[in-house]
Amino acid sequence: MIPVIRQDPRFADAEDEDEYQSRRSNPLIRDNRTCRLKEVESSDLVKFEPPLYIQRYARVVEHCKTGQYRTIADFGTAELTFVQYLKNLDFVNQIFAVDIDRNLLNSQKHRCRPQMFDHLNKRSEPLNISVLCGSVLEFDSRLHDLDCICAIELIEHLQKDDVEKFSAALFGRYQPKNVIITTPNKDFNVLFEFEPDQMRHWDHKFEWTREEFRTFCEGVTTKYDYKFDLFGVGDPPSEHQTVGPCSQGAVFTRQASKLGSSSLEKFPTEVYETLYSVDYPVEDKSLTPDYHLTNEIIYQCNQIGIAEYQEQGDEISVISIAHLQTFPSIDQYRVSDAHIAELARATEHLRVMEDGLSILVQNVPDSPSAPYCGFSDENNDSPSAPYWGFSDDENDGAGPSYNYHVGAEELW
Repeated sequence: MIPVIRQDPRFADAEDEDEYQSRRSNPLIRDNRTCRLKEVESSDLVKFEPPLYIQRYARVVEHCKTGQYRTIADFGTAELTFVQYLKNLDFVNQIFAVDIDRNLLNSQKHRCRPQMFDHLNKRSEPLNISVLCGSVLEFDSRLHDLDCICAIELIEHLQKDDVEKFSAALFGRYQPKNVIITTPNKDFNVLFEFEPDQMRHWDHKFEWTREEFRTFCEGVTTKYDYKFDLFGVGDPPSEHQTVGPCSQGAVFTRQASKLGSSSLEKFPTEVYETLYSVDYPVEDKSLTPDYHLTNEIIYQCNQIGIAEYQEQGDEISVISIAHLQTFPSIDQYRVSDAHIAELARATEHLRVMEDGLSILVQNVPDSPSAPYCGFSDENNDSPSAPYWGFSDDENDGAGPSYNYHVGAEELW
């Protein structure tokens, strides 16, 4: 038998010559980052702006916002792209990203890590992202009774015989409160000028017309306790309205608000392999608005003191509380001048004038031998930068003590 020389390395893993030629003939676009092939979603007759996949993600995100879903699973997560959208929803507490491709998940799981922005702008609510490897035909009890499971452009990658197994696992065992499924609309394919029976992606096992997709949805609601609403993404050109949207979808809603008791609580089944799990930084809710306002008052007073010391050499600054109220970072708290004066009195860094209308800031220590906050000259140990604070007169005779400018970690 003469071996077939496959000159196109993109399709070198094809199992036989028929699959090789079929994949090679499709007008597919290569994704250089993940070495996966994207499905066809544009042609000379139709192009989408923004790209269709972005419109699709945005539409699903809108459904999640409307339902305020707190626990969400993304089935067929692939490169974890949709997770990047979900993690920016401040009401989401748990995201499960599920895919069967272990190598792909391992190469992309870093996209779930909290970034510097996430540490500087901590979430008001907890968020855990878990990347799980496994088949959507299997059942993992960690994903039971979630607020929503999303299967975006996934179902057409299953064998037709597995669609019923998928439905049984999804609607019969996982039983999420909501399910969002999207899949290509075969009726739209005429605008891609395909050959007969050609599909948008080499791995698609089938593609449904709008009528076929509706039949699937009705079958789900007949067998399981769900109702559904159809939607579309990617409108056709005005002269081709009859083909419908490029991508079709359905939102399934569970009829029962609560599920009955189950053996899952006693016998949890965790079949998915956890490849990565991370908790995002959360703000400390024990820190009250007054805590944050106090730090802001100290910071702004010290900034004013620094400026007056450097520009005019003033060792003491008297700052009007009314002037502090003009700073947006302080004005946002909408408190009275008296409240600001009360907070300032409670600090060791500031002193309030007797009239309660101004704050006194000491810009340099009252003793030249005292410790200081700032930089020293290479040839002189004297301070070259102002010190912010006041000495404590009640320190058991141990000599003057000094209250240093609050550090950045305390301010933010």
